[in-house]
Amino acid sequence: MKLETRERVLYAIRRLEFRPHAQARRIQRRRTEVVCFLLSNRKFPDSFHARILQGVEDGARELRQHVLFTGINYDSTTAPRQINLPTVLDERGWFDGLILSGTNHPNFLTRIQALRIPFVVFGNNLVDFEGEKYFDQVGYDGFKGELDAVESVLGLGHHEIMFVGDLSYPWVRVRHDAFLKACRDHRLDPRSLTTIRDLSFVDYGEWAGERVLDQVQRPTAVLAVNDEVAFGLWRSFRRRGIRVPSDISLVGFDDCEEALLMDPPLTTVRVRK
Repeated sequence: MKLETRERVLYAIRRLEFRPHAQARRIQRRRTEVVCFLLSNRKFPDSFHARILQGVEDGARELRQHVLFTGINYDSTTAPRQINLPTVLDERGWFDGLILSGTNHPNFLTRIQALRIPFVVFGNNLVDFEGEKYFDQVGYDGFKGELDAVESVLGLGHHEIMFVGDLSYPWVRVRHDAFLKACRDHRLDPRSLTTIRDLSFVDYGEWAGERVLDQVQRPTAVLAVNDEVAFGLWRSFRRRGIRVPSDISLVGFDDCEEALLMDPPLTTVRVRK
């Protein structure tokens, strides 16, 4: 296009306040310019995954892309082809790529792989997957984070420490392994409360709090697997008249905004969501 013609076209665009038709552009490019954020087996809003979703939105905006949110709940024992998918996954053409967050199990990963849609998984909540692992993952180093938490507590002079978390979750097992390693390195007897219970994280913390305080030799510091479990522990301690941190130290993990609502604010490991 000649320079003179180009200037005339640009002038007409400004004068007519022309705006491009997004759908027409997508058809021409054969791309939706949309990425789907799918939250599995989690209630929304979940503050942790809400922050990850916000990060996805920020990244997509920089790339001039759009974000579509949907959720799914499924049983880990359901056959892959029998998992009922959200409409946006069952029908083609809604988006170009998929981000899987929440807790994902092998049967769902197998189902997604069969769709041949580009996808990436939030790997920290990925339950052991034994199939062909030809997919990308993004995550944070929960093992190193837990090691740092234990080292911090030991540095304050605590030797009677306890880990609290439900081992049915893969990311809890990772952090518990780190806790055990730190105890071995410092020649401490590891003390853990890792019973599997069908409870929310806060309820699990409250349930665990009673058992922590009933120990013959009560720990001087407790490392909760996340901030929600720590909040439940804190509530349980308060009911028994136990003050944090005067009577017992408490450490969480994730650094969610709710940690600031505790009095005093919870000591926690920050995850850059």
